[in-house]
Order: sequence, then C-alpha cells, then structure tokens
Amino acid sequence: MRILPRDVLRGRPTTATRDVDEAHAKIAELFCGHELAPRASKAAVDMKLRSLHRGDVGIEFLDYGADVRIEPEGLQDFHLVQIPLAGHASMQVGSVSVDSTPRMASVPPVDRPFSMSWDAGSPHLIVYVRRTALERVATSLNGGLEPKGGLGYGMDLTTAAGRAFLRSVVELHHDLISKPQSATPAFVQGLLADSMMSRLLMAMEAPEPGMRDVETESRLVRECRELLERHAFEELTVPDIAECLGVSVRTLQTALRAECGATPSELLRSIRLDRAREMLLEADPREQTVTAVAELCGFTHQGRFSALYLQTFGELPSESLRR
Repeated sequence: MRILPRDVLRGRPTTATRDVDEAHAKIAELFCGHELAPRASKAAVDMKLRSLHRGDVGIEFLDYGADVRIEPEGLQDFHLVQIPLAGHASMQVGSVSVDSTPRMASVPPVDRPFSMSWDAGSPHLIVYVRRTALERVATSLNGGLEPKGGLGYGMDLTTAAGRAFLRSVVELHHDLISKPQSATPAFVQGLLADSMMSRLLMAMEAPEPGMRDVETESRLVRECRELLERHAFEELTVPDIAECLGVSVRTLQTALRAECGATPSELLRSIRLDRAREMLLEADPREQTVTAVAELCGFTHQGRFSALYLQTFGELPSESLRR
C-alpha cells in the first residue's frame, strides 16, 4: 500500500517555515524538547507540518525539506511510528541502527536517548500514540508490555503484520479527515484507535541487542517486486513471473506467502492499484476517465476495480480523479 505525501491530512492547515529556530519551536511544542540542526553548515530548512490528534492517537505529516539531524530529549509519555513516504532516514539507539525507508518504519524508544538523521526528500507520516493507551491495549492482548516498552526500533511494513498496521492507519486517517469528530460515535472512534494500536503491537519485534536492523525480504521476493513494478501494465501470468525469476511456481508462491502474506497475483494487483491512484490524482478529469485509467493499469472489470480501490484507499476512483 503506497501513501502519497500530499494525501496525508489533505485539507488540514499546513505550518510552513524556512527558519530553523521556528521549525525547532513548532516541533518542540508538538512533541518534546530536542536539538535540530541542518547537516550542511549555514543551511536552511523548508519545513511543512500538518497535525491532527483525537483522544489518545494522532497523525502528523512532517517534511523538513533538508538534510537534518535531530536529537530528542526523550518521549516519555507517548510512542511514535515514523514512516518515510519517500527517501531515507536513520535512527541510532545505543549500538542499534535503524535504516528507515517506505518499507521500514522507525519506532523511537520512550525511555532511552536516541538520535535521528533525515535526508532531504524524506517526508514522513508520523503516528502518535499515548503511552498509557498502548499499555492498556497491550494488557488486553498479552498481559502488558515488556519493561522497555515491548517494542523494537524498526517496523517492517512489507510483512503481513506491517501491512495490516498500515491499513489500520489509513482507516484511522480517513475517519479523522473525512468527518467532524462529533459525526463519528465515540465507540467507533475507540474501535478504530484500539485496532490501530493492536496492529502496531502485533507488527513489532524487539531487535537483538547490538544488532543492526536490515531489510528482511529475501532476494527472491525483492526481485519479484522489482519485476512486477517494471512490468505492472503488461499481461503477466504466475508461470511467466516464476520463469523470469528462475524458480518454480511453488517456490515463488511459498516465498511470497511467507514473507508478504500474499500471492503473486495479489502483489501485482496491489502495485497496479498504487499506479492507478497516482494516475488518477495527476489526471485532468476533463481529459481522462476512470475507465481508461483502470484499463491502462490492467483492470478490465470496472465494478471490481472500483470496489478494490475503495477498499484500499477509502474513496472511489472518481473521487480521486476530481481532486
């Protein structure tokens, strides 16, 4: 599932500044005290920030627009899941280093010092969760968190659990921005928040002490993704894909099911849906139609395409086209 930077809290006010001190003050007010410095001497930032909280959870869009180093004083009473929507960032916690990309989120500790480096061109979607709320959900799931929070420092978003967490974030985000708070019953708001927190806990694994986090996908799965992305609009069969990768159909299916929780066809469909969304958001509705985009992306049944699109992105393809 691909999330575009401009979709995050679309329509919400954006705080923008090129002044490092002002950017520092805004983020300190929202999160915690920290040191913020561009990695290049005398460089400025081009920060853009959107934020929306409800109860114990919140979602932020943050882009510093420059290479920066961040050294927080400590989160203490809340957790963050930081998801680069593009580019690369890194986080250092003691001897553990997490390289963060759109496939690997970082999860800062709440009770240990850490530092981060964000590259220019790495806008982030940040999920905020109050610590007491996560502890409550953890207790209902497994009797409570481990002493250091029960969380590792990286979340692999390519696993079945990681994708489930991401879907729950999209559902929560859609509810936050599409309806006023009073329009959603309190128990529904609570269910969405608790579902997201439950999936966060299930997607996390604590790293071994002193080990560097690495991309967990096998070479076969990585090459399969790359192949599907290059040829997403072509007529592809599972035997064709397996032959191109030099493995049997059974080997390919087993690897994808184990690492991605998906079949080759499901993975291809997901990539095609992402491409369709990009095209619809870029298209002029006076010159393009949903049917034409669907066909270009390999969807021959319009009703099926619309249903899949709505299930994945929380809106109809025609709504994306009219933006």
